[in-house]
Amino acid sequence: MIYHVVYPYEGFAESARTLFRLVRRAQAVKPGKNRKLFLDIEGHRNSDGGFDADMLELQNAFLLGFLAPFLSEVRCPLVALRNPGPQDDDIPLELVIEEPEGRPRSRYGAAVSKTSRAPSGRP
Repeated sequence: MIYHVVYPYEGFAESARTLFRLVRRAQAVKPGKNRKLFLDIEGHRNSDGGFDADMLELQNAFLLGFLAPFLSEVRCPLVALRNPGPQDDDIPLELVIEEPEGRPRSRYGAAVSKTSRAPSGRP
């Protein structure tokens, strides 16, 4: 089980990097074991009471759009899901987060280095 709390002072990039490191560490410590991520978020609310742009992006684009295949289960404030297939244990070595030019801050593109993967079970 992987549990993380995003605190009010943490933004998208710091939170994404932390979650990525936690998943890589879990694979290194227990290779091939099911990884379940539980995420809580403190603060990060807009004036309507919903999540701010960074935390919407973290949950929707990063967790669901990128990290979910490397997990057997994800539970965060917006969604809970189980991976319908086997989790991918071939986790990229690094996470590259870029803010595309000309786009608003809330539209981060999370990209990984596809060419630098560790063999399964290695950090």
